[in-house]
Amino acid sequence: MKLIICVLLMLISTKDCDKNKAQLTSENVSEATTTESSNWKMQKGMKINYRAVTRGSYLEIWIEGDSIKYTSDNTLKAISTHQIPKEEKEDLMKLIDELDEKTLPDLEAPSIRHQFDGAAIATLEITNGEDSYRTVAFDHGNAPKSIALLVEKMLSIKTMFEKQ
Repeated sequence: MKLIICVLLMLISTKDCDKNKAQLTSENVSEATTTESSNWKMQKGMKINYRAVTRGSYLEIWIEGDSIKYTSDNTLKAISTHQIPKEEKEDLMKLIDELDEKTLPDLEAPSIRHQFDGAAIATLEITNGEDSYRTVAFDHGNAPKSIALLVEKMLSIKTMFEKQ
């Protein structure tokens, strides 16, 4: 009789342990999936391109995976490439996660100085796999509110490497 009770207690306790273990595992997987999905979004085919052009100047910045490329050469012969530091990449990922790239074509430029050579014509394009979304033209230095922080972050990362 004691043997049967001991076996039953062991079965019940192992079932509870397995249940708790499965619950902890599923929580960890969902937490990891959330973190990985944002990293996956950036690393698996997402490209961000910022371009500011006027008659006398040219600036293009590409962010792809863990690297940033930029040039002020409109022939694209002199391109600088750097690895983005982990802290900067995390900040960039937060900004990207907050952005809905499908709304980019619908954004309105806050000013129109670019239409009469008062500012460089800037655009931001996000390519995610086969889908590509581009903003309308806006003034370099005066991006629409929803992308302003992302554009500023890209420019600050570029400036950080230029100073080195």
